[in-house]
Amino acid sequence: MRKRLLFFLGLLLIAAVAVFFVHQAVNRHFRPMTNFDGGRTVSLDMDLENAVTDGIYLPSTKQTEEGEGVFAFRFFTLKKNLYYKIYYQNESYKFPDTDSLASENFYGSWEDVGVGFKPVEHRVVRDSLRIVGNPRDEQLYSGRWQRNPRVGQYGFMLVLCNEKGLNEIPDYVQHIGNTNEEGHFVNPYQWFATHKSKNIKVVKSGRMLKTRAVLNAAHGVYVDASKNPPVLPEENCEECGYNQNLYQHALFEQFFSHVSTQYPLRNIPVIKDVVGDDPYTREEYEANKTRFDSSQLQMNYPVVSEHPCTTVKVGPDGEYITIINPASTEGNLRKESTGIRSRVGFTYGKFTGRIKFPEMLNDENIWNGLTYAFWLIYTENSPWNNRRPNFKDGGYIPKWDDSENPQRTPYHPYSEIDIEIVKASRHWPVNYYQWIRSDLENCQEDATLNNDVMFCCTNWDLASTAPPMFKGGIDSIPYNKKTKFETQRWYPNYKALTTRTPMSNDDFKAQWYYYEIEWRPSEIIWRLGPDLDHMTVMGYMDDQHTDIPSNQMKCIVTQEYHYSEWWPPIVWDQRLIPYNKTDIEGRVYEIVVE
Repeated sequence: MRKRLLFFLGLLLIAAVAVFFVHQAVNRHFRPMTNFDGGRTVSLDMDLENAVTDGIYLPSTKQTEEGEGVFAFRFFTLKKNLYYKIYYQNESYKFPDTDSLASENFYGSWEDVGVGFKPVEHRVVRDSLRIVGNPRDEQLYSGRWQRNPRVGQYGFMLVLCNEKGLNEIPDYVQHIGNTNEEGHFVNPYQWFATHKSKNIKVVKSGRMLKTRAVLNAAHGVYVDASKNPPVLPEENCEECGYNQNLYQHALFEQFFSHVSTQYPLRNIPVIKDVVGDDPYTREEYEANKTRFDSSQLQMNYPVVSEHPCTTVKVGPDGEYITIINPASTEGNLRKESTGIRSRVGFTYGKFTGRIKFPEMLNDENIWNGLTYAFWLIYTENSPWNNRRPNFKDGGYIPKWDDSENPQRTPYHPYSEIDIEIVKASRHWPVNYYQWIRSDLENCQEDATLNNDVMFCCTNWDLASTAPPMFKGGIDSIPYNKKTKFETQRWYPNYKALTTRTPMSNDDFKAQWYYYEIEWRPSEIIWRLGPDLDHMTVMGYMDDQHTDIPSNQMKCIVTQEYHYSEWWPPIVWDQRLIPYNKTDIEGRVYEIVVE
């Protein structure tokens, strides 16, 4: 009896060692992206040539012969009735696998969601897949581009099982396009993290795919004929226009700002450059307060171009895009805004713009009237691009509802994250401090005496009260143990939260500067720097204080004429800033999303 028991235990030990050895072999020999060189990380930029109309594929047919990534794993021994499936997931911008929001993560498997686990038929298994938009093939998204792959790092997971294990795995995990009994998608990474079985083996590869999107001017600038003013450029213009080639391939389009008529400008009828060889002086500014009677003041508003491709131009060899606030002439006094917008949308990412904005202040610290902005905006006003459903206190206040008693809704597509640079005070109006500080004298300054401009960071959260520390008025958000950022929400129903941090006007004298919005599922970090190795954190918000958007957005660069009233306390009055005599030009070299 004792010999039999020892013999049986020996067999169990051998079997356990064999199983462990097999598992270790699979661990060592599951290798993703075998058709790419590299060590633990395969770096592959997104092929964006047809991304606007067709979406993004990783890899594309231009990047490999197969048009897919090849995967391989092998066994030293092979048992019958084994099955496998390979999953991928974006690991850079996700909720933890065990989080209730893990179903929002970007994950996928075979492009055909009807294919489940495949039988293992050989000791060496070779298969392939590619990362695509809308990997769950949801009916909500009519095109792959409506849920583009995220940038950053992707991990790969091999799941092996026997017949019993296969029966343990729900259909909605085997086929990620299906939903569970409650009608919800279930992330397979989440399911396998919480369901352990001796019949199922999960192997995560240490080899990752790292990807980014590089948006540049090489393919020109498209003009959307359905959105632009009535005068169109020549259709056959190769660099800027609305021909088929630009529609298919251009990564940027000309952006036409919304013209607000909130305040009439009643602008002084003066044409003069604020910054230049003959700059506008403080003495002239003061004199112009009383120089003109009401009949001479120009009753108008900021405008946008009526002639696309005259204020947005592509530089030599597609090196950059020039955005131009055009000069005024007698009889044609215009404060004209300009800008461009990307045509490929993303959810989350580190958006870094390499941009040359013109100097904003002259030597007497007088403002040229422009607000420079690098910002993200929702891709489309459509249900497919709604933010995460929000039922707390009725949900979101619609962006365009400015009534005293707005009607909240749990579903809304609007999202916006801003960097806006403007001449303003670093402090908010003093009356906002009187209930929280006693040293009110430290909350005021004469901002006309310094050459600082404000780097303003804003998240349009639509006044969602879901964050546990939601608050109106002035508050602060800690970034680390040493840094806090002061925030302002003008009143409880105001739909945005903003910080102000000073930067020097001297920064605009460089060849270019880097402006960065790192948008993550639970936080937003804003940065500024002369190069990527010397970036300074200029703003920070998290999901404890503000609702972080979860939908797809595009990137915009603008030089706009804003009303001074939007940035109180007012430093320089827009109405006393003259119309520019010469073109004011900025350059956008590239935007990288990674």
